[in-house]
Amino acid sequence: MKKLRLLGFDAKPWSGISESGRIFLTRSRERWEKYTGESFLIFSDNWKNQLKELESRYSISKEMKPFTRCVECNSMLIDANPEEVRNIIPERVFLSTDHFKKCPNCGRIYWMGTHVERIINDFKEVFNDKF
Repeated sequence: MKKLRLLGFDAKPWSGISESGRIFLTRSRERWEKYTGESFLIFSDNWKNQLKELESRYSISKEMKPFTRCVECNSMLIDANPEEVRNIIPERVFLSTDHFKKCPNCGRIYWMGTHVERIINDFKEVFNDKF
């Protein structure tokens, strides 16, 4: 779910009921067979291969909006003024970064740190450089 949120998709745990406009993704054949709405059975255990399965079925690369959702609570991120987050983030980050995003729901702060390059490279591998 975290990877889908990083890609900008509205992803949440299954509530146990079918929801209009949502696709139920599962690795459980039993749940998949019982689900009444649109669903997709994922076969792979590996997250990269799981995303490749979704790309093959739904062409999700055409709908991606990377780094626009909170990975914790799924809310859309908003721009944050650096001064607004100054006392929340490490000083070295404040001094080296000037663009921040904030989750209006849970308050988590995001920036393009060094780990983002690794994430981008992983997604490029999955989506054949379409990312």
